[in-house]
Amino acid sequence: ALLRTPMTTYVILGSGGHTAEMSRITKALLEQPDPEQAAKYSPISFVLASSDSTSEPGLRELLPVATSSARFLRVPRSRHVGQSYVSSVFSTLWALLWSCYLVFRDRPHLILCNGPGTCVPFCFAAFLWRLLGRLPATAKIVFVESFCRVETLSLSGRLLLPLADLFVVHWPQLAQRYGHKPSVRYFGRIL
Repeated sequence: ALLRTPMTTYVILGSGGHTAEMSRITKALLEQPDPEQAAKYSPISFVLASSDSTSEPGLRELLPVATSSARFLRVPRSRHVGQSYVSSVFSTLWALLWSCYLVFRDRPHLILCNGPGTCVPFCFAAFLWRLLGRLPATAKIVFVESFCRVETLSLSGRLLLPLADLFVVHWPQLAQRYGHKPSVRYFGRIL
């Protein structure tokens, strides 16, 4: 029989508020009362920008058990704060190449993200590899819009809305505005 390596979950972190939100979501997934359900998200890899020095220590403090066996993947940032749009084209292409390589290598069954620019290349890479058959059709992209987005979607949200299998919003205004999109769901406050 052909041995298959287990497919992993990618949780994409940003700095500051994005990581705080994603930490709470990850904690809820991994600390469910039913260990069988929680096990579906393992092994887990946390993806963060190479210049992010705060997310990993904060996450390790919040989730010491889960992070003890997790991988932390450091990747190039798509765009730095204050970076010109012209030069960001090249840094985004570099980040996309990295993302394509990592998604090809790890074959994540779930990409969970909430809006940092770091997530955009990974979601595009996963979408591409799924179209080309490297990822199974069951691999999912789940985007949770940032809690602070009340009336409009973030730039990452607008870019990923067509790609996400599940696109979660926290506010009824957004659900009403984008409810015609099949992937958009409003569950009330989840954070």
